[in-house]
Amino acid sequence: MSEKIIARAGEIIKSKSAEVNMGAGVTLSLVDHEGYPTTSTISISKADGINQILFGVGLDSNKAKRARACSRASLCIFDDDYENNEYYNITLVGDIEILTDHEIKNEVWYEGLAEHFPGGTGDPNFCVLRFVTKRYNLWVDDEEAIGNLNAKTKEPEKTKSPVFEPILIYTGGQCANAIEAYKKAFGAEVTSITRYSEYNPEGAKLSEEQKDYIMNGQIRIGNQTILVCDDTTDGTKPGNRLQMVMEFTSDDAVKMAYNTLLEGATNLTPPHNAGYSSCVAYLTDVYGIPWQMMVWHG
Repeated sequence: MSEKIIARAGEIIKSKSAEVNMGAGVTLSLVDHEGYPTTSTISISKADGINQILFGVGLDSNKAKRARACSRASLCIFDDDYENNEYYNITLVGDIEILTDHEIKNEVWYEGLAEHFPGGTGDPNFCVLRFVTKRYNLWVDDEEAIGNLNAKTKEPEKTKSPVFEPILIYTGGQCANAIEAYKKAFGAEVTSITRYSEYNPEGAKLSEEQKDYIMNGQIRIGNQTILVCDDTTDGTKPGNRLQMVMEFTSDDAVKMAYNTLLEGATNLTPPHNAGYSSCVAYLTDVYGIPWQMMVWHG
C-alpha cells in the first residue's frame, strides 16, 4: 500500500515542477542563522519522485545561505481543493546541499529562471539546491503513508572523507580585487560570497569598511575549488597567507581531527561555532603547516 501512495506522491511532485507546470503550494523550510526553522515558497525545477528534488536559486539568496549553514530541511507540497477531489499533503524531511556543477545547472534550467539569472546557466550567482528525502509523511487520495525512505534496504552510512581545499587570505580588504584579477587572468568563476556584515563573529570589532570585507568566498579555477577571505585581525604576513582547509560533515569529525593534531601545535583556536559554520577550528601543526578544520557544506 505504501508503495502505491509513494508513487502517487511522486506524480504530484512532478506535476508541480517547472518541467511540467509551475504550480503553487510548494514550501521549503530551512534553519536560519539564529537556529529557527524558516519557511518560504519555492519552485521545483526537477524531481525524482519523492527521492530527490532540485531547485534553481541564487548563491546570494537566503535559501542558499541557510542551506550552506545547515543541511537539514523539510519540504511540503499541498492542495486543499476538496471540490475537485484534489486534497493532498506531502511532507518530506531530509538533507539539502548546494551544487554548482555546470552539468546539474544545465539539467535544472528552465525559461523562467532567465529573469533572475541573465547569464543563463553560466551566471556565477546561479546554483542548484538538491533535497534528498530521509523520511516522509504522505496523505494522498484519502490514504496515509509514514516512514523512512528505503528503510528496509538502507545500508549503514559510510563515513565521508573530508574535502580538502586551500584558502587564500588577504589584508586590507583586497580579496574582492584579487577575485576580479583571477577572473581576468585565469577565468575564475565565483561560486559563493559571504561578507562579514552577514555573519558578524561574536565579539568581533569591525569598522564600517571591514563589514563589507569577504568573510568566506569560494572560486573555481578549472576543476580546482579555492577558498578566499579578508583578514580583519592584521594577523597575516607575506608568506603565511595560504592555509590548508579540511571541510567535514559533522562537528564531531572536526573535533577529532583537531585533537589528533593538537600535540606540539601552535596558534590554537579550539572548535567553536562561527555563525557561518557550526564548528570551526584552527591550528598550526607541529610540522609548521597551518590548518583550518570546519563544517561548511553540511
